[in-house]
Amino acid sequence: MAKKVDRKKCFVVGPIGADDSEDRIHADWLLEMIIQPVFEEHFKDFDVTRADKISDPGRIDAQVISSLLDSELVIADLTTLNPNAFYEIGIRHTVQRPIIHMHLEGERIPFDIASFRSIKFDRKRPKDLIAAREALRLSVMAALDEAHQVDNPVTFARGRVEFDKTATPAERVVQEQLEAMMTRLEALERPRSLADRISAKQLQIPLDRAARRKRAVGIDIRPGEGQSIYSDTDMIGLISDALQGVEYTASSFSNGVYSIFLEQDPDDQVVMVVLNRLRNLGFIAHTARYA
Repeated sequence: MAKKVDRKKCFVVGPIGADDSEDRIHADWLLEMIIQPVFEEHFKDFDVTRADKISDPGRIDAQVISSLLDSELVIADLTTLNPNAFYEIGIRHTVQRPIIHMHLEGERIPFDIASFRSIKFDRKRPKDLIAAREALRLSVMAALDEAHQVDNPVTFARGRVEFDKTATPAERVVQEQLEAMMTRLEALERPRSLADRISAKQLQIPLDRAARRKRAVGIDIRPGEGQSIYSDTDMIGLISDALQGVEYTASSFSNGVYSIFLEQDPDDQVVMVVLNRLRNLGFIAHTARYA
């Protein structure tokens, strides 16, 4: 009797949708035209499956989680930023096993995972298929290599925790400098969206009107010495990155000085967080509280 060969499993997550929906058409295109051909030709010891393809009886959610935990490899499609897909990606990241990210060309990737490699693919021309398959083949080879070290936001955070426990004062100084540099680089690389979101009318709100708000906090911002600011749009974009998650009103922007007012009456901790973000990007920032 022939010895049964254990098959390896590649589990695919991403937007699926209902039959004949745009999400299903996209998911089938990726699975059938890129992923399956690569494994059928180069990784024949793998079975490739997706949640809607699981035929075993039982709870589908339990089967999905088991596949995320146990599969030798997971391929995650980030296209459309599907919430279920990101929940599943988070589970896989937590167990620190190999995962490959993919996304449709032109899709914007969330900041939290944007720094981790994701294979871009397109479906406009036949050569796009060839390029996507080759990129996936190389990524699978790397992910399955015995020397491969899983790298994702969870492993990064755990590494930081261990570093904080053992770092010397000198190492902490170097780490802080590196983090400041990374903050600036990430801000420069991200799309400059603030100029599109702030209308000319918003930029011309009179300062005295903003100052009359109950206990408003004003912040004047200008480039620091040696800071590389090539245009007003560059400056606005960097400030937008620093103010993510903080409600504020753009009050004026003239002669290289950008004035804002925080929407609410924040406590001193919020003010210091905003100031530290701006200063880490190389800006000179000053505050003034209005009664």
